[in-house]
Amino acid sequence: MATFEWVREKYIYLVVLALLLLLGYVLMLFQAGAIAPEAARVYVESLVAIATLALLYFAYFNVASKKQEDIARLELAVRPILIWELEPEGSGARLVYRTLKHPIYDFRATLRADGKQLVLDEKHIDVFEAGPNAEKKKDVTDFVRGMMGGKDARKLDIIFAYHSEAGGHYELVFSKEVSRKGKGFLFEHRKFVSAKYPWRSEAVLFDEGD
Repeated sequence: MATFEWVREKYIYLVVLALLLLLGYVLMLFQAGAIAPEAARVYVESLVAIATLALLYFAYFNVASKKQEDIARLELAVRPILIWELEPEGSGARLVYRTLKHPIYDFRATLRADGKQLVLDEKHIDVFEAGPNAEKKKDVTDFVRGMMGGKDARKLDIIFAYHSEAGGHYELVFSKEVSRKGKGFLFEHRKFVSAKYPWRSEAVLFDEGD
């Protein structure tokens, strides 16, 4: 991996070096009379075209990298910290969530299990520091009871999707095991499955075996 990163960063220098060597080789062959002037011209034009394409790609790559760095810098400055918990409440269950430091927009929590799904939407969640009322508490008893069916335990997936103040899209995926406890429920073995951040093109996957 380290070798690949080094090649990706230095490839333009390797390409230029290779093209210079090829150009020198063509000139040497031309001077020695091994190739005709027309053939030498075609070779030189081909090398120039390859060099131009390499430089254009290098410029594009640099611009894309700079844009990604700018997005990451902006998002990290306004990145919300989502705090959540799925907890028992008497014989029922509730999903509690809030945001710290920065507000959240277009929030959606999706609970999935055994082919069933529950979606909870919030247009705006203010920062918890602004007041306790910013914490959201949603009754999910019916969904949890329905997903359990006749089973004593099931795995529940929880997906959080939202936007920051800067418009960056976040998607966090968790799992939790749900079991019956008396007349209520027990939620345990919380795992962070994956995270999609606005400054990364691919989601970060976490090892559920940890």
